[in-house]
Amino acid sequence: MHTPVMIPIFGLHLHPHRFFESLAFFIGFRIYLRFRRKTTISEEKTVYILIGAILGSFIGSALVASLQDISKLTHSIETYGFVGIFQGKTIVGGLFGGILGVETGKKVAGHTKSTGDDMVIPLAVAMCIGRIGCFLTGLQDDTYGNPTSFIFGIDVGDGVKRHPTSLYDIAFLLVIVTVIRIFTHQKPYEGFQFALFCTSYFLYRFGIEFLKPTIKPYLGLSSIQWTCVLGLLYYSIYFIVKRRMKYAESPVYIH
Repeated sequence: MHTPVMIPIFGLHLHPHRFFESLAFFIGFRIYLRFRRKTTISEEKTVYILIGAILGSFIGSALVASLQDISKLTHSIETYGFVGIFQGKTIVGGLFGGILGVETGKKVAGHTKSTGDDMVIPLAVAMCIGRIGCFLTGLQDDTYGNPTSFIFGIDVGDGVKRHPTSLYDIAFLLVIVTVIRIFTHQKPYEGFQFALFCTSYFLYRFGIEFLKPTIKPYLGLSSIQWTCVLGLLYYSIYFIVKRRMKYAESPVYIH
């Protein structure tokens, strides 16, 4: 496969990464607006949360991507100045940063209820669409995998069969969303589905990073993997707190 596979539209040839990234944001946002439960949060407070999500995702995505390779970061800063920090992006950083941004937005808006469950489907769809762009970009993108003789190995542009980790991501997202929607229809509390989705994705990405030729300078792990660890720690505490709250709210029967 010759990469990047340019996207022909109206006589133009658009880069697949930018095209599918833009498409992911547009479609994901439209799905969110279509299926958002208006009883969960008012439109006024939604603005604060969306601003928090966008800013958090942007900062988290760029920061984690920049820390992947300090030498590249140094070169980018020398070339572009401070904006060199924002030359790269990663979904894991965007997800973790978005979570923190949403929680900050909720604090500002004075909203205490969970809003995450409405984001599971839109987020998964957007991530799948974005990964198509990563796959079609090939070696220009840092999401390709290590060389392999495995049956799923695909040549992404250098004549070597590699793990198509972008396609693995899509397959995982489709499976985990299906499982969550089917088996947690009677969710124990609001926000459970989103927490389960994020926990599963952080755990998956921690493992799948070992199939990529990225450098891992931080105790044998990459910045993406450490972000996954932070995400898993965050949701471990979240589940413990929720369990204790549910237990405290349970009626006590005296015989």
